[in-house]
Amino acid sequence: MAGKELPTCGVGVSIAQVLYLLLHTKYGELRSDRSFGCKIWDIEFDHTIRNSRWIDYLCDSLEAAIRQHERRLKNPNVTVQFQPVEHRLDATPEEYKRLATVTVNATLCETEEPFRFATQLHIGQMST
Repeated sequence: MAGKELPTCGVGVSIAQVLYLLLHTKYGELRSDRSFGCKIWDIEFDHTIRNSRWIDYLCDSLEAAIRQHERRLKNPNVTVQFQPVEHRLDATPEEYKRLATVTVNATLCETEEPFRFATQLHIGQMST
């Protein structure tokens, strides 16, 4: 791409990309910053953890990660809602029993505008 400008995106898309990476990265996975990521992957295969504890763990971890790594946001509030996986796709592994909708509400530091990000995670069985 010599001599060509690289494509850019708006601040909202840029922040959403960072939040997605924070949520999907295990601590220590990013060699340049071992503190980048989310603790939720430390309990990924723990089938004894209850839904409420998993939600607390995810919310606390992701809010701390946002405060540390996404300084364009302030007052992050993470919520999680579970739904059963109703429409199974052939490519969806059998052990994925639930769908977690993760939502981040925060305020853009520069403009004081509200910011919202939401994504879904397929997760395995947990205690209820």
